[in-house]
Amino acid sequence: MTTTRSTDIAIVVFCAAMWGLWWYPVQQFENVGLAGPWIGLAMCACTLPVGLAWISMRSGGISPRGVLGALLIGACFMLYAVSVSYTDFIRAVLFFYFAPAWSTLIELIFFGRRRSAQCLISIACSFIGILLISRGEVSFDGLGAIGDWMALAAGMSWSIGASLVFSSREAEVSRVMVIASLGGVGSALIIAVADGSVAAGVPDFPDLMITVPWVFALAAVYVGTMMAGTMWGAYRLPPAVMSYLLSIEILGGVLSAALILGERYGWFEFGGTVFIIGAVLIEVVFAPSGVEKPVSAPAKTVPPG
Repeated sequence: MTTTRSTDIAIVVFCAAMWGLWWYPVQQFENVGLAGPWIGLAMCACTLPVGLAWISMRSGGISPRGVLGALLIGACFMLYAVSVSYTDFIRAVLFFYFAPAWSTLIELIFFGRRRSAQCLISIACSFIGILLISRGEVSFDGLGAIGDWMALAAGMSWSIGASLVFSSREAEVSRVMVIASLGGVGSALIIAVADGSVAAGVPDFPDLMITVPWVFALAAVYVGTMMAGTMWGAYRLPPAVMSYLLSIEILGGVLSAALILGERYGWFEFGGTVFIIGAVLIEVVFAPSGVEKPVSAPAKTVPPG
């Protein structure tokens, strides 16, 4: 594993672990009266200033393929966030993290990845880990609830979007981040219209920004930083590697909930942790996919910042 690749992986691992704290800013927005798609809209909107500031420090463009991929990633973030409002959190996590399977299939079909036993083993380890952490309390009976389908759609949107961004020769990461944020805002508005949130009344965002500015500042710093690192990885790492690395989010969520909220962390959670880390090691360290990033301009290989 090269030093550059190791750095890219370290950035994504950190971001994935921090995504596990996603519940905290969501909780803060709920405390000030936001719910459903309005929380996602506020979060994505808060990342726009961060992305625009990053653009001002970098040069480069983005191809139509990169634009489409970024929009799908933005839709993924929004669908995943809103799915929790319509289904149990564990169900949302389980259905979203079919993403490693979707990403592996995309690499096999479109990127010329060789079929191997490691593919099946890493996917199996990932799912076993999720089932252990959920203590087998997730049933596929009744699949069809809107939240379940949103989580499934989010995983597919991530896999396709990340594949498009990765395979794009022209997709400067700061621009990917801004377009993803806009995609998230647009998706939130579509969901708000579809689920009746707009008809029920649009929150007074300007008033909230004046009365509780720290909540929006928290979202800008937290979500902005995590999205920047995630977009960086999506551009530089193969889709399946990214999907497996992001599954570390589950561990971050379980551990933070146990340490901060006092939720349970026993042998099931420990076993799930071992299996998820095992899936990551098999995919990232022991059986690299061999999918190569298209050659890009030197300006895009500068570390983010």
